[in-house]
Parts: sequence; C-alpha cells; structure tokens
Amino acid sequence: MINSISSSASTIAPYAPIGRQPVGLESTELKSSSLKALEQSADAAPSQNRRSPEYNPNQDAERDRVSGGGQDKSASQQEQEQKEQKQINQLATRDREVRAHEQAHASVGGQYAGSPTYSFERGPNGVNYAVGGEVAIDTSPVPNDPEATLRKAQVIRAAASAPAEPSPQDRRVAAQAASLENEARAELAAQSASEVQKSAQESDDKTAARKAEAKQQAQQEEDLRKEIRKEEDRQRAELDRSNQERAAILARSAQTTFDISRRLVEIGAVKSTPTVGNFFNGSV
Repeated sequence: MINSISSSASTIAPYAPIGRQPVGLESTELKSSSLKALEQSADAAPSQNRRSPEYNPNQDAERDRVSGGGQDKSASQQEQEQKEQKQINQLATRDREVRAHEQAHASVGGQYAGSPTYSFERGPNGVNYAVGGEVAIDTSPVPNDPEATLRKAQVIRAAASAPAEPSPQDRRVAAQAASLENEARAELAAQSASEVQKSAQESDDKTAARKAEAKQQAQQEEDLRKEIRKEEDRQRAELDRSNQERAAILARSAQTTFDISRRLVEIGAVKSTPTVGNFFNGSV
C-alpha cells in the first residue's frame, strides 16, 4: 500500500524596506506617525528595490527554500519507493517459497493429494503474491486392506515431509501418517499370526485326518484279513467235509464189495481162498 505523504511550504514573509519594520511590527511612534509603512509582497519587491535591478535577496532566499523543499520531496519519494521495492522483493520471495512448498506436497502425495490452494496478498505494484497455501490430503485407511493402508501411509508421510522446511501442520500430518502406518503394521502382524495359527490348525487337522485315514485303512485291512482267514477256514472245512465224504464213500464201496464177495462165496459161486487180500480165485 502506498502511504500518501504531504509537504507544505513556509508562508512568504512580507517585504520590509530598509529602515522600516514589517507590517504589524512597527514601533509606537511609527504607528502614530502619519507616514505609514508600506506592506509589500515578495513578488513586488524587485520593482521597489532601487539599489540594483538584479539584487533581490528575498527572491534568492525563496528560490533556495523552494529548491531545498523539492529535494526533500524527491528524497521522501525515493525512500518510499525503496520501502515498496523491499516489500515487493519480500513478497516475491515468499511467493516462490510458498509455491515450491505446496508443490512439493502435491507432487509427492500423488493420488492422495489435491491441488494446492493459496492465500494472496496484493503488493504495492498491484500484483497478488501467494503468502500462504495448503494441499488437501486423504489420511483415511484403506478399508479391509492393511497392506494398501501401509503403502498409503508411507506416501502421506513422505508428502508431509517433502518440503525443505515442513510447517508444524506438516509435522502433525507426518505424525498422523506414522501412526496410521504403525496401525497397519500391527494389523498385518495380527493377520500373519492368524494365518500362521490357521495354517498350523490346518496342518494339525490334516495330520489328524491322515491318522484317522491310516487307522481306517488298517482296520479295513484287518477286516479283509479276517475275511480271508474266514474264507480259508470255510474252504478247509468244506475240503475236510469233502475228504470225509470221499473216505466214507470209499469205505462204503469197499464194504459193499466185501459183502458181495462174501455172498458169492456163500452161495458157491466162487471158491473161498485163504489168501489174504485176494477176493477171487478164478473167473465167475
């Protein structure tokens, strides 16, 4: 903002002829005299000065005063311009810093960061300079995905710490991202432990299933062996019965033959011989 500075010139003193007092400063005798002092302006003084056409001390003094006043005014303007230029330089430097700061947030934040927004201050030259800014960033966890949340938290923490001189708010966001990262790590660790436990349980279940299957197979094999033994026993029993029946048949056949031979001897169809084991002594 340009501050208006005004400078007023001194009032021109009335001209006093030689030997007379200025108007209003006459002595009592001069006031009561019939000859009154003449009031003149400085502009009229050259025409009344009869000593030298070029001699005018009041005009020279006024010229010096006006010239000095102009120099004072020029120095004041220069000082004001220097102040304004200094303010412009400060605003321009601040603008570059703010824009670089917020752009660092946005570029590192990537998909989780919004576009930078700025607050401006108008400089003495009428140009708006960024003096503050912010970048909105999403710090919410990824639902049901701690691994994705961990990656997101790392990006947010890097984005918050990206500028060369992070602000207190940047540090708070970085701390929040670190907390989110720790929570995601803890959730991942819990999931890993649960998976290990689940894997161990599945392994135990598989082991138990294999044992039960082995036991069942052993029982089936034992039952099969029992069936085989039972079948073998049945077959042996049938064979024994068959042998017994065959032996009985042979015995009956031998007894029948013996009975027939004895009957033939009794009826004289054949002659009896004492030879043991010989049934017939001749042809019938």
